[in-house]
Amino acid sequence: MRILSTIIFVLFANQLFSQTTVYVRNSTWQDFDVEAGQYGTLSVPGSEWQGGDPVVRSWIETSGQDVLTVNRTNNAVPEGDTAYFDIGLLGDSDNLTIKLRLIGVANGTELAYSVSGDGFNEPWFDDGNFHEVQTELAGRSVVVKFKPDNDDTNQDRDLRFAIHDLPVYDIDSLDFEDPNVMNAMFYNIQMISFGVSGLPQANERGGLLPAEISEFQDVVCFAEAFDDGPREDHLIPAMEAAGFPYRTTILNEPGGFIPFPVNGGVIIFSRWPIEAEDEIDFAECGQAASDCLANKGVKYTRVNKLGKRYHIFGTHMDAGGNEDDIFARRTQMAEMREFIAALNIPDGEPVIFGGDFNTDPIESDMDYQAFLDTMQPVIPQHIGYWESNFNDDFGKIIDHAWMDRYHLIPTVGTNEVITIRSLDPSLWDLYEFSDHRCVLGRFVYPDIEQVGGDTLVCPGENLSLSVETDHQITYQWYKDGTAINGETGSTLQLMDAQESESGLYTCLVGYDVIYGQWGDSLTTVFYPNGADTVEARLNYEFDIIIDQVLCELSTQDLDKNAFSIYPNPASGMLNVRLSDASKKSEVRIYSTQGKLLLTEIGGANHQLDISEFSSGVYLIQLKTGSNTIHQRFVVY
Repeated sequence: MRILSTIIFVLFANQLFSQTTVYVRNSTWQDFDVEAGQYGTLSVPGSEWQGGDPVVRSWIETSGQDVLTVNRTNNAVPEGDTAYFDIGLLGDSDNLTIKLRLIGVANGTELAYSVSGDGFNEPWFDDGNFHEVQTELAGRSVVVKFKPDNDDTNQDRDLRFAIHDLPVYDIDSLDFEDPNVMNAMFYNIQMISFGVSGLPQANERGGLLPAEISEFQDVVCFAEAFDDGPREDHLIPAMEAAGFPYRTTILNEPGGFIPFPVNGGVIIFSRWPIEAEDEIDFAECGQAASDCLANKGVKYTRVNKLGKRYHIFGTHMDAGGNEDDIFARRTQMAEMREFIAALNIPDGEPVIFGGDFNTDPIESDMDYQAFLDTMQPVIPQHIGYWESNFNDDFGKIIDHAWMDRYHLIPTVGTNEVITIRSLDPSLWDLYEFSDHRCVLGRFVYPDIEQVGGDTLVCPGENLSLSVETDHQITYQWYKDGTAINGETGSTLQLMDAQESESGLYTCLVGYDVIYGQWGDSLTTVFYPNGADTVEARLNYEFDIIIDQVLCELSTQDLDKNAFSIYPNPASGMLNVRLSDASKKSEVRIYSTQGKLLLTEIGGANHQLDISEFSSGVYLIQLKTGSNTIHQRFVVY
């Protein structure tokens, strides 16, 4: 009996190891039906091979779906015979064929492999190297890359094929040239400090990921960039090389020699100048999910894209479903709402917030509804993949790019879930960059421009105030909070202005945008109660001073061509330049109430620090010799 058992084991082991399996990983936006069959003069018995998955699905988390397994013994292909297998991958409009050739030799078979498609037919390979071919499927450029997993010493070589969209996603170059379009990426990249958990190869992932980002991506916000080494030594240099010269600091960097809790993991990169940044540390964290190991919070930055300001908030909220996790997460929602409000962002400027909220619309814990109640966001149209962290659960999208209801409302907003993968040999066995998919927010805003601002005019002068846009909006003008009867156009004219007409003029503009009326399968998930009509109402203010005394201060003796004051409006620094560099001059700045605020005596050039001045109209007095001039300027 012992001898018989040994023989049975040897036969079973030979059957187990003398076989080849073909795997396909589908990183494209279409599924492929699989048709596996054989051809040639030799018919391999059905007991010696079998097909695998009938459909190769797009973007699922897997090292590859098996599409065919064939035994490599002489029972399958006798010595001297040759067998061929075709594995057809049938797409929407184009097909690929993976090909195997088995030649029977003594004690087994020799394996060769290839791939063919529309317009190409690769040669047969029998080595262990990478091979690839670029082609087009369903109107998209793709690359097919393939190699064996192992050597063929035991005639058990497996083959792995990757079909990969090239690039994974596209952004229209016209978006990049348009100041009213913002493309913001939010991506949890799982770089966890000290190797506590998560994906390996953080250095390689950090160095290779930026090259996969579109050259027309405006802003990228990463979460879970905790690990200092991969972030500083690989991710940041690679982002700079990819064309992101501007970045924030990492969220809530800990001080001192004790590294716990670690930083908050959120960092924002931009192709456009970053004008300001700020952050908060969440007061609560969930012990159950170990979120207290990091200083989570919210990172804020103000980006200037071609003259238009965008306010971007990135966060990573607590995970877990225990009571303390849910309490922490709901507290964090309120903290983010208060943080946005505390920055006093003009309501005519766009506010976008996103990241890993660890909140989705299909859970039964009511977290999602609590988020909506607290943040009052505008939910964009969800496109792309239907879950965001490889759980294969329809509607479980926990990573978001949302719009703020209390600021400029976009006329178009999308939240696209995509998967970014690498074909680099160093990540061939890992494939994924993260345990999360990536979220792309695209927002198109109306171009509404306030022409003019706070102004000082003389009695009897004419004044025109206007708010201009090509978008269809409504107007109503107010003075000191009271509607001006009949003034419902884009321009308000003050003819022969009198001192009694001084005051705060406001133009209330309005437009409506309907979100949630599209018909895709995720609409009912995010809009279970139907479409949401978002009423955008924005106030544009003009502080108008009509005063004879202040006008008299503006009498000028100095030729205006002899000097320049810039920029106007100004913020931070104000420059005064005389055309005659040999002259000395004295500069004074007054408030409109006549209070002296600043004096500087010097040569022909002055650079004045007005960073502490509040927004409004000011008077600048310039003296050179016996000549004097007064001119108004605006601080914003």
